[in-house]
Amino acid sequence: MAAAFYRDLLPEDLPAPNKQVMQLIQYSLREDAEVEILTKLISVNPGLTAQVLGLVNSAFFGLRQDIRTISEAVIAMGLKCLRNLVLCFAVKEALSKKKIPGFDIDTFWEDSIRRGVAAQQIGYLVNGPVEEAFTAGMIQDIGLLVLFFMEPEKSDRWPLLRSNMPQKRYEMEEELFETTHDSVGTLLAKRWNLPESYTRGIGYHHVFFNKKDTKKFGRVGEKSVLAGMMHLSDLCNAIYTCHDKSAALTDLKKKAKLLFGLTNEKVESLLALLPSQVDEMSESLQVSVGFQTTFETVMEQANRKLVDDNLSYQELTWRLQNSLKQRDEYAEKLESELGVAREIQKSLQPDIEKIQQVGAFNLPASHLSGDFYDYFAKDDGTIYFCLGDVSGKGTSAALLMAKAISLFRCLSKVLDDLSQIVQLMNNELCETAIRGMFVTFIGGWLDPESKDLSIVNVGHLPPFLVDDKGLTKIEPADPPLGILPGALHPAGQFSIKNSRLFLYTDGFTEGRLKKGDEKDLGKELGVKGFLRWLLQSRKMPLDDQMTWIKDQCSEQLAPQSDDLTLMILSGE
Repeated sequence: MAAAFYRDLLPEDLPAPNKQVMQLIQYSLREDAEVEILTKLISVNPGLTAQVLGLVNSAFFGLRQDIRTISEAVIAMGLKCLRNLVLCFAVKEALSKKKIPGFDIDTFWEDSIRRGVAAQQIGYLVNGPVEEAFTAGMIQDIGLLVLFFMEPEKSDRWPLLRSNMPQKRYEMEEELFETTHDSVGTLLAKRWNLPESYTRGIGYHHVFFNKKDTKKFGRVGEKSVLAGMMHLSDLCNAIYTCHDKSAALTDLKKKAKLLFGLTNEKVESLLALLPSQVDEMSESLQVSVGFQTTFETVMEQANRKLVDDNLSYQELTWRLQNSLKQRDEYAEKLESELGVAREIQKSLQPDIEKIQQVGAFNLPASHLSGDFYDYFAKDDGTIYFCLGDVSGKGTSAALLMAKAISLFRCLSKVLDDLSQIVQLMNNELCETAIRGMFVTFIGGWLDPESKDLSIVNVGHLPPFLVDDKGLTKIEPADPPLGILPGALHPAGQFSIKNSRLFLYTDGFTEGRLKKGDEKDLGKELGVKGFLRWLLQSRKMPLDDQMTWIKDQCSEQLAPQSDDLTLMILSGE
C-alpha cells in the first residue's frame, strides 16, 4: 500500500466498534457519568460484564469480598478506575473481532497486557496517572493491529517485528508499511474520541524518547509523563519478547533513570512482577498467553547470550587474526613471486647501452607489464626492433607479452622477410591466444649505415618520424595480432636520416594531467600534449631526451593506471 494512502488517511477510514460499544466508550469518558447509567450500559453486554467482574475478583486487585454486580464493582474499584477498564475492554472487543488471516492475535494482546501492567506498576513508582496507565499501556500499539488489518498480506512479518527492540521495530514498521503505529494509533484515538491524554501518549511514546543519544534525555515534562511511562513499558515488554534481552534491559535501566530517576533495583523488582500479573490479567480478559517465563529465567538467558557473544567474539577475533596472518603470508609469497616474474620480464628487455642508435624504457603501472619492447643487432649489423601492447592487464597479459617478444626475436634470427615474420607470429597467436586477447604490434629493422627503415604496424598507435621539416605518422595497416589468421602484413619503407622515430604505447596519450591550468587538471595528455614533449626535447641527446620524458611523466601526470613504454630510433 502506497505511503500516499496513509498520508491521506482520515479518522473515519479506520475501524470502529459497534454502536452499543461506542456508546459505552463515549459515556464512560464523560466527567458527569452516573454509576446507574454506566452499570446499565455495561450490563447489556454479557461478555463485557463477565470480564469486568472476573477482573475485579481476580488476584490482580486482591479484594477480600466477592463482587457480584457492576454497581458493587464501581464501589469497590472507584468510578475512574472502572471507566478506564471499560475503555480497555471495549477497545479489545471492538478490534478482536477483526479477523486477520495468518496473524497471531493472542501474542499481540499478550504484549499489550504486559505493557499495560508494566505501565501501571511504573505509575505507582513515579506517582503518575495510575488509573490511566493500564489502559494507555494496553492500547499504545493498537495502530499496529490496524496496519495489519489494512494490509493482511503482511501478517507473516509480525513474529519478526515482535522479536526486535522497540526502536528497531519502529524502523522496520516504517519500511514495511511506509508509516508507523503511533501515527495510525493517534488517528484511531481521535476517531473514537478518546481523552487527550491517551491521544498524546499514543502519538508521542516513541517521538519523545527515541533519540539516539540517551545522554540527552531529561526528566519528562508534565504533559509527557504518561508517554514516558508507555515508552518504558514498551521496553519492559521487549525484555520478554526480543532476541537481545540484555540490550533491552540495559536500555530500560538507562532510560528509567534518565526519565524518572528509577534505580536498577526498582526496575528489576518491577520486571519480576510482570509474569504473574500477565497471567492474572490475561485470564480475566480471556486471552490465551501460554506459559510466562520468569524474570530470573530471562536474566539467565540474557547472561548466557552475553557469554555466548563473548565467546563468539573471541572466536571471531582469533579467526580474524589467523586470517590476517595467512593473508600476510600469502601476500609476502605473492610479492616474492611477482618480484621474480618482474625480474624475468626485465631480463627479456635488451641492454640499452649496447646499441647507441636506440633508446627505450618501460614504466609498468603494477608489478607486471602488458607492454613490451625489444631490439637487437644481427651479425650484419642490421638492428631489429619491436614494440607492442597486449590487451588486458596482469599475469595473463604479461605471459602473452613474453610469448610475443620471444616469437619476434626467434623468428627474426632465422628469417629476413619482415612480412613473413609478422605473419607467422600472428598465426601462432591466433592458435594459442586466450579468447578476447590480442596484441597491437610494431616491428621492423633499421640499417644503421644507410638509415633505411622497414616497418610493419598492425593495430598499434602510429609512430612519429620527426625531423627539422616536421613529422610523419606511420598508420597501422592491419588489425592486431591474434585476431585474423593468415593475414599478410606488407612492410613500409622509410628513411630516418637526420630524424628520429618514436614508438610509444597509449599510457602516454591517456595519462591524466596533475599540473597546469585549473581547466586542464584531470584531462588526458592526449596526442598533442605528447607530441609537444617530443618536439620540446628533440634537440637533446638521445639518453637525455629519454630522461627528460621520464621526468615529465613523474611531474606532469597523475599516478599511472596504464603502462608507459617508449622507444626512440635515431638516424642522426
